[in-house]
Amino acid sequence: MRNPLIQLGFEIPFDEVEAAHVEPAVDTLLAQAQATVDAIAANEAPRTYANTLAALEEATETLERAMTVVGHLESVATTDALRAAYNATQPRVSAFWSELAMNDGLYQAVRAFADTDEARELPSTEKRFLRKTLDDFRRHGAELSPEDKAKLQAIEVDLTKLTTEFSQNVLDETNAFELFITDESKLAGLPESAKHAAAENARAKGAEGWRFTLHAPSMIPVLTYLDDGGIRKQVWSAYNARAVSGERDNRRIIERVLELRAAKAELLGYLNFSDLVTEDRMAKVGAKAKAFIDDLRERTQDAFDRENQELQAYRIGVEGDSAPSLEPWDVAYYAEKQREAKYDFNEEELRPYFPLDTVLG
Repeated sequence: MRNPLIQLGFEIPFDEVEAAHVEPAVDTLLAQAQATVDAIAANEAPRTYANTLAALEEATETLERAMTVVGHLESVATTDALRAAYNATQPRVSAFWSELAMNDGLYQAVRAFADTDEARELPSTEKRFLRKTLDDFRRHGAELSPEDKAKLQAIEVDLTKLTTEFSQNVLDETNAFELFITDESKLAGLPESAKHAAAENARAKGAEGWRFTLHAPSMIPVLTYLDDGGIRKQVWSAYNARAVSGERDNRRIIERVLELRAAKAELLGYLNFSDLVTEDRMAKVGAKAKAFIDDLRERTQDAFDRENQELQAYRIGVEGDSAPSLEPWDVAYYAEKQREAKYDFNEEELRPYFPLDTVLG
């Protein structure tokens, strides 16, 4: 049986990928990648860009693409079988990436190339790639002791499992919510396109009326256009209460992820996880990133408060002095009304000019 995950081309055949393809493909691609990596490390020929950096980049490309495809499908069109296959392969793939970064032979091969005349004369793009590759090895544990490497690898595998579980809990909570409405009068304000989609959604479930979910194409029109504030509140509350209770409670996962990230940063010699993450970014340290956010908040707070006051004033102007204060589920709705009143602009009126076939074409 042909396995599309092993032979991915430029156009990805999402419709051909089945759960049964995942584990065999990952087994094959992991073995191929490991064999190539071992060959790079064992190569006794003089180190060159082609037999070291370029070869390393190509060694894992097929595996990385395959896991990206599987991860995407698991996020947007999951099934029990696909999730089981994805969860079964994730720890092994995570362990491979962790071992790759801690492969001393590979690290020494890259360092040996960095000491060559060719490396010193590389164009700026390749020179940056070399520098970042060396940094990545160091930041992922290449210079740790064998004991600490084992600790870090265990942390990485646990983090992969936990972050995958976190995402799947959110996805399952999103998919679990559905709101059926049979009284069309409750849909006042909703654009015809959104009503049509909700009706089709209900029919697909064998139900009458209109079905709404927490997926963006269904939820956003409700929060933006629906006149019924009670329904807006119901949808907004459901969306913002995902995975915070019951079997899918993500709070315990967050606590454990924070613990593991702190342990990882400490093992690698960083003050905290934010310093590890920001070291190769513009901020360089976590404190500077936080200072930027705090400064941005301070600079925009007055404008934020003013716009909220203007929006509340608009609501009072429409509904009278007894209008209640804006709630989170009211903001998008009244902001859209205010925009229509101020600028005579309605996004829905643009829809006929951008049919799907034309946009995709």
